[in-house]
Amino acid sequence: MATLPLNKSANVRSVLEYVPYFRDKIFAVHVERPLVDSRELVDALLDLDVLQEIGVRPVLIVEGADASALYEHTRVCEMRSALVEAPLKGGQLVRERVREILGRHQIPVVASGRSGSFDPESVHMAFSLGASKYIALLNDHKVPSLDGRPIAAILESEVAELAGNVTHRELLDQAAEACRAGIPRVHLLDGKMRGVLVEELFSEEGVGTMVHTDSYREIRPLKEEDIPELLSMIARSVVDSKLVNRNYEDIAARMDSYYVLTLDDSIVGCVAVYPYPEHHSAELGCLYIKHRHEGRGYGRALCEFAKRKAEEMGMEFIFALSQSAVHYFRDRMHYAEFSRDSLPPERLRTLELSGRKSGVFGLRLK
Repeated sequence: MATLPLNKSANVRSVLEYVPYFRDKIFAVHVERPLVDSRELVDALLDLDVLQEIGVRPVLIVEGADASALYEHTRVCEMRSALVEAPLKGGQLVRERVREILGRHQIPVVASGRSGSFDPESVHMAFSLGASKYIALLNDHKVPSLDGRPIAAILESEVAELAGNVTHRELLDQAAEACRAGIPRVHLLDGKMRGVLVEELFSEEGVGTMVHTDSYREIRPLKEEDIPELLSMIARSVVDSKLVNRNYEDIAARMDSYYVLTLDDSIVGCVAVYPYPEHHSAELGCLYIKHRHEGRGYGRALCEFAKRKAEEMGMEFIFALSQSAVHYFRDRMHYAEFSRDSLPPERLRTLELSGRKSGVFGLRLK
């Protein structure tokens, strides 16, 4: 079995987080013709072999009329692959052959019969197979950027609205069109970058450009099946006395108050909004961002979300209690410091019983 290359952004823990999401998913991987004989492609093929081992079902598509050279490389890499001798432009029978090979738990290797990374046959086949990802391995560093900065992820609907100096705009437009054709996620990757598949697929920020149809970053209500993940995520801050200790039953009893921030369906942060309707107040609690995602604005996004939720509830005051995040709430979120007398009486009692020396930071909403 091939070995998975690991580095600072794709370690064993981060890889394992993605395995349940990738299992049984079809990834269509389109290879530009100049990459076929490159040494870098061998890395990508070995990584695809590992992806197959963890349950991904790859389909390899090569630009042009003949897939035999790419197929020979897969054989050298000892991949469980099979050659589709006719190109995709051969029509329905060729697509059925691809489906048959997938059903045998092999990797189909097929030529598109066309030029370009987003020819109609390749995109249509990926859609008809129900592919969750279409990955374009590009030659010559053709990953798009905006005003000199890489475009990590962008909604399909936002591509046409991009203003500024956009490189490789045509590829970006073609990726958006593939999304509109029914493929949820399209990745534009530099095929000459070693380990590019691992770096893109097993880290939330990635190294290429992902064009997607749904929300890549989402704040959603907590689900019961999320509770073990939330408890494990906040455990370090509980041990360090930065967060109040909570158990499964505590969270389940107030589950409607909890929200999680996800990147590509992976939970990376959380916040709770506890209402005190008799006092027209809400508490912002359990604010946490996973360590490796700090410094990216996710904490601010959760605080803003909590504020909107409090406003939707008709609250006039939102407050947070903290010993360790004084600088964050006061200087970065511009929460004012209040006396403990501003708290709802029942919250003041529980705070005093806890013995914690938390300060009170809040915002007037009306």
